Amino acid sequence: MMPAAEAVADEIRGKGGRPYVIPGGGSNPVGALGYIDSAQEVLRQSGEMGFAVDTVVVATGSQGTQAGLVVGFEAAQSGVDVLGICVRQPGPVQEAAVFKLVEPTAAFVGLKHPIARERVMADGSYVGEGYGVPTPGMIEALDMAAKLEGLLLDPVYSGKAMAGLIDLARKGKWRAEQNVVFIHTGGQAGLFAYEPVLGGP
Repeated sequence: MMPAAEAVADEIRGKGGRPYVIPGGGSNPVGALGYIDSAQEVLRQSGEMGFAVDTVVVATGSQGTQAGLVVGFEAAQSGVDVLGICVRQPGPVQEAAVFKLVEPTAAFVGLKHPIARERVMADGSYVGEGYGVPTPGMIEALDMAAKLEGLLLDPVYSGKAMAGLIDLARKGKWRAEQNVVFIHTGGQAGLFAYEPVLGGP
């Protein structure tokens, strides 16, 4: 997708135009700003509610969401961990890609202290057969969230992220006194495309 977009942009530049190419997922420093603000919102609201957040769990795909959260929490020197649950590629590959965006994003907002590579954490255990391909864990997570919390997740991003959170909690990743926040990134409209898999009417 990006090579084709750049080719069109070059053509426009050749005619004297000034194109602005938006990368997939809006994943550049400007696009990551929204989730820097989201990190600040999490800290503000949790402070108002009187508890400290230990870990934020979120789906990670095209890097911008996780990069913005990492920069936002690091800028506040909060110590909050951001665990990305991969939706399309292995954890180490995703971590490297996210960190590649973290650095220019931190520079873009004028962050003075460096962010350590170890602050970018991604778990690729819940991708399954690939991007957008349903997994039993994702289906269970959608069902559980809807029935127990009235929360509609999507099959591609938040469903797999919640599947990861549920499985890791069952395995004892977090202590009972720790506070884990799940960030729902939307996408519920995708449920309609998965009716045959999810057993819709």
